[in-house]
Amino acid sequence: MQIDTANAAIDFVLSEARKSNVQYLDITFFGGEPLIESELLFLIADRFRNEKSLDQLLSFRLSTNGTLLTEHLMEQMMQREIYVSLSVDGPPDIHDLQRVNVAGKGSSQAVEKAIQVLLKANPCANVTCVLTPTSASRAYDCIDWLFNKGFRYFNLTLDYGADWTMSDMKKLESSYRELGIWYEQKISKNHRFYLSCFDERIRSRTMGKISNSEKCDLGFRQFSIAPDGGLYPCTQFVTTAGLPEFLIGHVKQGGFNHDCRKYVHNCSESPKPECKGCALTDRCASWCSCINFASTGSVTSASPVICHHERVLIPIVDEMANRLWRKRNRMFLHKHYNPSYPLIDFLEHIV
Repeated sequence: MQIDTANAAIDFVLSEARKSNVQYLDITFFGGEPLIESELLFLIADRFRNEKSLDQLLSFRLSTNGTLLTEHLMEQMMQREIYVSLSVDGPPDIHDLQRVNVAGKGSSQAVEKAIQVLLKANPCANVTCVLTPTSASRAYDCIDWLFNKGFRYFNLTLDYGADWTMSDMKKLESSYRELGIWYEQKISKNHRFYLSCFDERIRSRTMGKISNSEKCDLGFRQFSIAPDGGLYPCTQFVTTAGLPEFLIGHVKQGGFNHDCRKYVHNCSESPKPECKGCALTDRCASWCSCINFASTGSVTSASPVICHHERVLIPIVDEMANRLWRKRNRMFLHKHYNPSYPLIDFLEHIV
């Protein structure tokens, strides 16, 4: 992204924030690898921070593969209060298969250094671990390795754009069962941690279905700005050159195209027709247009990968949660029934 485009993007975001009178303004830096453009990244963050009329609660997030992360860059980001999330797909033998550099070599050696830098600066840092058909049988190995490295906040997700087979899903099911035993053992020993794929499914049972305010509201409550200034409904769509229906405007060409914006939003409404009658509709991620698009190339159809994944995962999570409930496990009850738990957990990690 050129500097003039970055400035136009900032002006556009500030204008939209004021126009909509938003309470929170979250800026997230994605790539590729955003640290390649660290100076531009800091320029953008500083301009937002220096905006005196900005009344919104402002936050910054950054997702990095860690290969360029140094103590100096980490210090710069901490000074600007940029929350850094690291992508690590597990131990070196798994990570190096899935994340290689331009020379075709694994990046685990650089990433292990980044883990130390990140956790030293922020013990509450999040790690994203992506499961592919290749690593489907290793979910337990990945999370346990990351736990032993010091992470406590895990975003475990699938590569929804991969070619998943029923054989892969059976391996994933066995792996999730191993991970369920790991979760139960850690909770029983009073460990504090967050494992997205398990904790979000437990939450969907204890707290009820996901509300509309928690969903992405494609192209309205959130949007993405491409390097050329194009506006897209989410990061997943930024690379959809040749698919003009997902280009909802441009920061240098009048802002939003409201007809395109509304069209994409209406196409993504849930529940999907194929989900009607399913008992898991209120608990699964079929509402996420980005995942549906990655899997099917459409925002109007629910992903078959999501459907099978949720039918595999939710019963495993429920069985495990039921056991902990029947035991009246104190950590489980505290974690999932005490509204103050997230704040208490955060404070105990940083003191």
